[in-house]
Amino acid sequence: MVGYLMRKFLFKKLSNAITDIELTKSGFVINEPFGAKPKELEWNDVKSIRFSNNDKVLIVKTAENEIALNDDQIGWFEFIQNIPESFKQFDFKKVNFIIDSLKSCEVCGIVAVRNNICKVCDCEPWNQNSGKSKIDYLKEKQIEHFEYELKNKKEIKKIAEPEHGFKTDRNWKLYI
Repeated sequence: MVGYLMRKFLFKKLSNAITDIELTKSGFVINEPFGAKPKELEWNDVKSIRFSNNDKVLIVKTAENEIALNDDQIGWFEFIQNIPESFKQFDFKKVNFIIDSLKSCEVCGIVAVRNNICKVCDCEPWNQNSGKSKIDYLKEKQIEHFEYELKNKKEIKKIAEPEHGFKTDRNWKLYI
């Protein structure tokens, strides 16, 4: 029983992290992994949208059910910034608060650090307890983050580009 629950928990956590929320002209698509059929929703099919108590989950209510969209799903931050103003009960001020509270990631250059973890590269910011100098820490994490580009001898851009609704840090530095 414990093994089953552990697999179910780990599957859900992995599945969330690779679920993609994609905006369309008239709504959005939730692309879940492992061959699941995409869920396509039009904005006019949505009855209400609200944040959970901890602001990490968005509850989307339709006539048939409720869908929980987590802040670790790809596209979540872009999604919350593009909810139509026709949803009068939605807390747009909270969206602004969440986006304004994001910090810059010195590893990838994206303004996407929330709760001490980057929502793009999954790195923690350097701190004095890491046991390394800041530059050494950033070099190590950037090598890990850009592993594919380095391995395949692809160019690593020295200027970060916005992605998934996140802004970039214009002062970001590549140390590798």
